[in-house]
Amino acid sequence: MYGQSTKALRSAFHPDADPESLQALREAFLASRRDYSTRTLAMCAEMAPDETRKAIGNGLRDVLRAAPDGEDALYIDPVFSTWVHFFNRAVSRRNEDEVRFHCARLDEVIGRVKQRLSGREPLYIAGTQIAVQQEDVDPYIMAATPPSYDFAGQKAGTPEQIGPGHPLALQQELLGIAMDNIGKAWPELRAQIEDVVQIVGYLPDASFRSCSAARYAGVIYLGNMDERLLDVEESIVHEAGHQVLYRVGELVELVKPGTSQKADFTLPWSGSRRDLFGFLHAFYIYTLLTKYFWHRAAVNERERRDCVRRAALIQIGNRRAIPMLLQASDLSAQGRQLVEVLAEDMTRLEAELEAALDEAPPRNG
Repeated sequence: MYGQSTKALRSAFHPDADPESLQALREAFLASRRDYSTRTLAMCAEMAPDETRKAIGNGLRDVLRAAPDGEDALYIDPVFSTWVHFFNRAVSRRNEDEVRFHCARLDEVIGRVKQRLSGREPLYIAGTQIAVQQEDVDPYIMAATPPSYDFAGQKAGTPEQIGPGHPLALQQELLGIAMDNIGKAWPELRAQIEDVVQIVGYLPDASFRSCSAARYAGVIYLGNMDERLLDVEESIVHEAGHQVLYRVGELVELVKPGTSQKADFTLPWSGSRRDLFGFLHAFYIYTLLTKYFWHRAAVNERERRDCVRRAALIQIGNRRAIPMLLQASDLSAQGRQLVEVLAEDMTRLEAELEAALDEAPPRNG
């Protein structure tokens, strides 16, 4: 597990948070990843044969040359960080065969990281280093993904032949347009997405609209349920928001140790049931989406009414969630800070949303 601090920052870490807190989060996250990863690499070097150590050393130098922040780019890369997880799990189990297995594959892992950082992945979201993948998702990411999605059941063949949906190249184009729209509406949000997301996996036969998890942080999966570009934007923003909270959660507890994992809370946005941790995550995402749709409404007159209505509808759930979360005694200090700051943000936005709704003409008017 990555190192954790007990210090709570008064910030929600949304893109509109004060730059100092966002920078503090990024620096603390990188320091934690750097420390844990270098210790892991040192362990691997002790166990690996001389030839493997030499190949790994050459690969690391190549990664450093592939990107201006090559070392940190390696440590936050999802393929590498997932390898770190599997390697340390094998060490903790004292499974020597598994440890040797992962040591032998580190050179391949570093090569895959270098491939993405040097622009040699087949597809990227235009103007970013975010790779767009489907059948070429790395085996370590595939292994970490279940139960979100089972790659073992994926059909063989070209991307065009795999299940429903559309060709991967078209999905790449749609993602590029969606990212451009996000950037026009809220430039700071686009910058944050580019920082926390390294890979988008398109899984048209998935049973979800979008998905991500801390065990493969840096990867977001999109299904084939979005009907409009605005829906694609919403899915990207939704899953990128989870990535930010995964980073916070690596550094500081969001709920107190021993908090019940029973699904005792009914989400006011959907009626689904979650434990406190899941409820906090949902609140974090829905408040981010409220802000996004408000920003989006300001830059696109044609879709303004739809965006305002989406924001206002989510805000109804936000209002119900705030007192429920503030009354939860098992939130950690940082978890409570998140709720309090976001509650203040939603209070400030409330009057503007109401005024915009009053201005909007009737749907059939």
